[in-house]
Amino acid sequence: MKHKRWWLAGRLLVVGSVSGLLIAATVANAAADSLSGSCQDVSFGVALATGQPANQTLSGTYCTPAVWASGAHDVDVLVHGATYNRSYWDWPQDAPAYSYVNRTLQAGRATFAYDQLGSGTSSHPLSTWLTIDAQAYVMHQAVAWLQGQGYMQITAVGHSFGSMTAIHEAAAYHDVNRLVVTGLFHANGPSALVGTTQFIPASLDPALLGYITTLPGSRGALFYDTATADPAVIAYDEAHKDMVSSTYFGTGLTEFEVPAGLNIAAGITAPVLSISGQEDAITCGITLDCTNNTQVAANEAAYYTATSSLTTATVPNTGHDLNLHPSAAASFGVINGWITTH
Repeated sequence: MKHKRWWLAGRLLVVGSVSGLLIAATVANAAADSLSGSCQDVSFGVALATGQPANQTLSGTYCTPAVWASGAHDVDVLVHGATYNRSYWDWPQDAPAYSYVNRTLQAGRATFAYDQLGSGTSSHPLSTWLTIDAQAYVMHQAVAWLQGQGYMQITAVGHSFGSMTAIHEAAAYHDVNRLVVTGLFHANGPSALVGTTQFIPASLDPALLGYITTLPGSRGALFYDTATADPAVIAYDEAHKDMVSSTYFGTGLTEFEVPAGLNIAAGITAPVLSISGQEDAITCGITLDCTNNTQVAANEAAYYTATSSLTTATVPNTGHDLNLHPSAAASFGVINGWITTH
């Protein structure tokens, strides 16, 4: 394997208050121009934990298809990864090629892509408040909102750190019918990320202190197979990157590194699909050969011990961001086929 997970070590820095606000304010949202359905931006109050006031705002885009698939109406709740926002799922460039939302609408399912707290146009509370538990509880409230719209079949689809949120939510609340994990095969042994990423204070503004983003020019090697990805997509990604709470990043990583059997993934009972690119620089290349699906399947089976069904898949010539490679249609084909048969 030509990639190593240690690439991410040392590739993060804190963004300042002015640049952070600009990032949040310039989030692109192509969902309103979806080709295969209708979309609306929604926002509602959420709490960070049970018993706390719903004084945070969750922003998302809710889309319904022009033509529903036969049977029960289904919805995919879409959870983006660290330093991204909801636009990952409905990429503004070339929607037919890169928009998961558009393909899902064509398949006859609804979508709800939201900005995790600390990203996009959702609230940016103190970084120290945003643990993996808090983000999972926020997702639980998003699922409850979808249930309130009448959906009885909900598929959680996460990417990277969004997959960590979705895993935690599915294990803790058991309120989703299926779980799709993208860009997140489990590590074998202590991660090189722990204790090596350098953080620096960038602002005295307490609302932004502790938020981090990738170093300039690093996203291509981190998130893409640069041999196949469109340089224009990588350039757009660099220019529109978001930020993430360092507390969420740290607590999520710590939870992720818990060994098989003790890992929270062992609490998931819903069917699981775990799919990643074979050239994923973050989850492949140390001890896990992502070109060998037999090895990947055995590795993941040790973690998802209570699931009713586990399926693994790898996508050739594809890096960490499955949606943003020329192979996106093939990745979606695997995900969509699995959803329709589970």
